Amino acid sequence: MMISKNIKIAVALVVLAFSGTSCEDFLESKPISQIGETDFFKTESDFGQAVVGSYSALAQVYSGNGYYHLLVDLRSDNTSELVAGASGNDAKKNIDEFRETTDNEHLNAFWQNSYNLIARTNSILVRIDASPVADNMKKQYTGESLAMRALAYFNLVRFFGGVPLVTEPVTDIDASYNVGRASVQEVYAQIEADLVKAQELVPASYDDANVGRITKGAAQSLLGQVYLTQKKYAEAAAEFKKVVTSGTYSLLPVYADLYKAGQQGNPEAILQIQYKGAANGLGSNLPNHFAPTGSEGITIPSGGAYGFNQPTDDIAAAYTKGDVRRNNIADGYMLNGAMVAAKYVRGYVERETGGGFGDSGADWYVVRYADVLLNYAEAINEAGKAPNADAYAAINLVRKRAGLTDLSGLTYETFKTAVYNEERLESPFEGHRWFDLLRTGRAMEVMNSKLSGPGKPTVGVSTPIKEYQLLYPIPTLVVTTSSPAITQNPGY
Repeated sequence: MMISKNIKIAVALVVLAFSGTSCEDFLESKPISQIGETDFFKTESDFGQAVVGSYSALAQVYSGNGYYHLLVDLRSDNTSELVAGASGNDAKKNIDEFRETTDNEHLNAFWQNSYNLIARTNSILVRIDASPVADNMKKQYTGESLAMRALAYFNLVRFFGGVPLVTEPVTDIDASYNVGRASVQEVYAQIEADLVKAQELVPASYDDANVGRITKGAAQSLLGQVYLTQKKYAEAAAEFKKVVTSGTYSLLPVYADLYKAGQQGNPEAILQIQYKGAANGLGSNLPNHFAPTGSEGITIPSGGAYGFNQPTDDIAAAYTKGDVRRNNIADGYMLNGAMVAAKYVRGYVERETGGGFGDSGADWYVVRYADVLLNYAEAINEAGKAPNADAYAAINLVRKRAGLTDLSGLTYETFKTAVYNEERLESPFEGHRWFDLLRTGRAMEVMNSKLSGPGKPTVGVSTPIKEYQLLYPIPTLVVTTSSPAITQNPGY
């Protein structure tokens, strides 16, 4: 079956991935088979299972075959598949070099997984108001579903531009092929509406058995990032301030502790995609993807080491002396008594490696409190065309943990440069860099200033990128099947 038709069916059907009760640890839930809508959504337990199924779909976007980290970090100057210790996979290499074609398998998978997530949340949202679910759980499930849908669309609109905006289940498969692309503005308006509502419905925190669910702080943080991306700086600062002043979150005292085992739900984790090793398909494949090629049995025990996302020399050299965050980049590994010079990210490779491919408990941070602090500082500076005390307090908290001195006395321009640099150095391998470059209008300038060539360390780009390449192409099968409703992005 073609991928594009699978996408439409995913919009039309609810496919639940887990069973078990949502009031227990939802990472412990077990897979079940497909259930048609008419035979489901009858009890509160059904809706609870459906929400957990949406979290499963979200996990597939960020790990599994969704390859979010490749589409974001590999596109940037922070990682490459063209450095020592990488596998040379063509589909990934082409993304790294801005040479991807419209049938790239990772674009297809990301599109499909994203709309599968949207389909699951839509199936919940259209039914829950009239359901027998208790009011408190009805609010929570609605808020979680809205926030997950918003996150899916936030990623899609930044990757592809305007996309089909589907907010209800589509039961007529033929008609669904005629759903055209909404404008970028329309997609953002829906994202904003979903997150504004979500933050009023979800709780500020959960008990230990439900850590990892979307909280008020997560919805507020995402909305702040949505505003920041659209240059609505005052609105962004207001959302980030809610998180900062809530008292709910704090930086871990030691940066390296972020990437130790057992850090699910730590005080800095505003939104994590959580995985569970040795649990029948609930693990992540992050260690396998990030471990250098040839290092299986050394950096990770088994499951394959593919080197899909290797740190560049450029990001390694960007840290100043004394910055403890540089230690998250390993410069190589020992093999038969000799050092193999192949950089890798310790935070993914050296923890919770699991017992095979896709069997790791290594989680993915979508938003950390440090990200919010830096985004807050940026938004304040942009809104007022100058940093204030709150902006300095936010950025200096992050710098202090990194072992750096406080900033002071900067102008609007010099503070902007400082916060951009801090955003890169704080979380270079967590899916922010490419979106940061796009948001701040620096993508072409930065990437074209670092073209790879003889004697130059690669960042994955050997020829200047063009403006149309700031968006990915819509997958070929989507365009072909839905033509003329869905047209291709210019240039592809």
